[in-house]
Amino acid sequence: MVFLLLFAACTPHRQMVYLQDKQQSGEQVEVNVPEYRIKPNDILHIRVQTVDPESHSLFNSEETNRLQTSGGTGNNVNLYIYGYTVNEQGNIQMPVVGSIQASGLTLEEFRKSVQARIDQYLIGATVSVKMANFSVSVMGEVRRPGNYYIFDNEFTVMDALALAGDLTDYGNRDIRIIRRGAQGVSFHSIDITSRSAAASEFYYLQPGDLVYVEPHRVKRLGFAQFPFTVLFSAISTTLLLINFVR
Repeated sequence: MVFLLLFAACTPHRQMVYLQDKQQSGEQVEVNVPEYRIKPNDILHIRVQTVDPESHSLFNSEETNRLQTSGGTGNNVNLYIYGYTVNEQGNIQMPVVGSIQASGLTLEEFRKSVQARIDQYLIGATVSVKMANFSVSVMGEVRRPGNYYIFDNEFTVMDALALAGDLTDYGNRDIRIIRRGAQGVSFHSIDITSRSAAASEFYYLQPGDLVYVEPHRVKRLGFAQFPFTVLFSAISTTLLLINFVR
């Protein structure tokens, strides 16, 4: 009975190691990084840089100017409040240039579109566009679950798990990805014990994704909280008593 309990409480080594070469595919996995396309309700931080301070203030909000003069420091609330929200029609409204289509474009395509509009008014201006609402949530069997703001357009499942302090010993390595889209919520899974996970289209996360780590069956069955110390103590005491009586 003790042997069966110990066996059930153990997690095999092959279920603990990340990114194994299970199919002997070599040292390299081909990865195609999907380009994120802007959608309604996204928030964009648009910065127009010019040499003329007056022209600069026309195309940048007061808060953006303050962040730039202070070295670009700020918090997520400022980016949320003073960023440009993509409306339900897929457009944003910028000072002077007016409405610009954003939905369905990549960040680089949208930047070029804004740059073309700005070039009609200014010479030598440069435009940069960043996501201001790129956040992911990590829940379940991780050491630091929570919501994390990301300042990187290429953010992976492994990055999210590292940010959350890695999985606990009882975390299932078959990771769930819950993604919200225009058609509703979709559910996906990635087995991070296999190197093929890096080739999955869901390996790179998108804004608003939820990463959920299910508890391993060992914990679900209650073995994680099983009082093995008490059990072994009782067995030892019983054996001593039997030996004493004999």
